[in-house]
Amino acid sequence: MQNCIFANEFQIEKSLKMKRLLYAVILTVPLLLTACASYYQVYHLEGEENFRTNRHEMRYDGSHCVVSYDFWQDHGSLSFTLQNTSDQTMHLYLDECFLVRNGHAADFLQLPITDGDMEFSGKVVSIPPHTYRHFSCPDIESHIMEFCDVELCPSRELIHTTFFTRETSPLQFGVRLTYSLGQNEQKLLITNSFYVNEVTNYHKRNFEQVHYDTLRNCHEEEYLPVQDIRSADKFYIEY
Repeated sequence: MQNCIFANEFQIEKSLKMKRLLYAVILTVPLLLTACASYYQVYHLEGEENFRTNRHEMRYDGSHCVVSYDFWQDHGSLSFTLQNTSDQTMHLYLDECFLVRNGHAADFLQLPITDGDMEFSGKVVSIPPHTYRHFSCPDIESHIMEFCDVELCPSRELIHTTFFTRETSPLQFGVRLTYSLGQNEQKLLITNSFYVNEVTNYHKRNFEQVHYDTLRNCHEEEYLPVQDIRSADKFYIEY
């Protein structure tokens, strides 16, 4: 009889331990999932000049050149390609070319700006007719922005966008390029200015949603995944 009592008590204690363990797992899993979740703050940009924009290029057509941007990367890429569309050599004066951020200007000689992996030497960079050079520039933004009444870690069902005008935008930046053509010493100026007009916080799953575009290759069709939210006039910060 006593052995049966001990056996029943042992079974009850074992059952209680299993329930406590189960409750602990139930409580821990959501915390782990939350801790592992990633979020993205996405910034939409408005150009002050006339730009032609698609998923992979934000393009400015000047009188003698084309300036192309693709801001889409983590922290934003201010790098650009400068194509000389004229019949004369374009001379770019690096000490008179600037990156401007919220009113603060820094010339190209002050910044780690390169042509891919190559550093520029001297104060003048020349671009022959109908060729281009690529300028690798610093990131646009290093930290996410916080706004009143906006959830930093939204659910998939809760997506909130904060809108700005040029006057209220928290981030304005741009590029100013000074150049001349051929033997002409007259200096010309290109100004490209941008400001953030929308900021949206996304759950990882919303951010990573894709659709499939059809690519025709000879007589075959290939379906390629394309991120829904991707565009050359946007950048993001993962947090």
